[in-house]
Amino acid sequence: MNMLKRTLALIVLLVSAQAYAQPYKTVKPYKPYKWMFGLHWSAIEDDGNKFGGMFNVNQSWNLKPYPTMLTIDRYFVYGWSAEFTANYGQYAGNRLVNDTMNVTGMNLSADLHAKYSFYNLYAPRARWIDPYLVAGPGFTYRTGTADPYVVTANIGGGVNFWFINWMGIRLSSTAKFSVFPGFWDTSNNYLQYNAGIVFRTPDQSTYRSPNKRQHKWVNKRSRKYKKKGGQ
Repeated sequence: MNMLKRTLALIVLLVSAQAYAQPYKTVKPYKPYKWMFGLHWSAIEDDGNKFGGMFNVNQSWNLKPYPTMLTIDRYFVYGWSAEFTANYGQYAGNRLVNDTMNVTGMNLSADLHAKYSFYNLYAPRARWIDPYLVAGPGFTYRTGTADPYVVTANIGGGVNFWFINWMGIRLSSTAKFSVFPGFWDTSNNYLQYNAGIVFRTPDQSTYRSPNKRQHKWVNKRSRKYKKKGGQ
């Protein structure tokens, strides 16, 4: 009986949410953009301490003073998009890399992520904030380490802050797990933190104001009324 009550309550909640969302319906699925491009500063945390040194910036973060990561995002539908990232990093030598100091070399990575944006759930009520999650495969080439070639399984997330419609600021982080060997207990895993600027191009082909037909009807009635009154 309790399960039935909970089920009915859930159905009522979903119906109410759907009814509340009716004014924001579109003719086709709402697409906030078509392409998104980003240029980011990227910090690599590869100290070998799993999640222990996440915020130890002075000892664990390898960060260049200029942007080193490029992102390209293609939006599809219902919050889903595909994102490609390419990053160039460099071990500074004065940071921990797998519990070792004085490690120098490059960290080159390329990733292909499936991305889900929660923006699609509440737009257009709050257009300025856009949280999201990503997951997908990647490849990393690292010099100065025992295993220079690493295939990774990535998971991460972030948020875009749109201060104007076509440009915003992004903060994000990604955990990269080596597929082989070890997956969890391996020195090939590392974290990546990013901050940068993102740009998006609009996709107007699938969006139309839900009140467009209604406005035409009102205007038509208004013209008829004026004409009748003038006669």
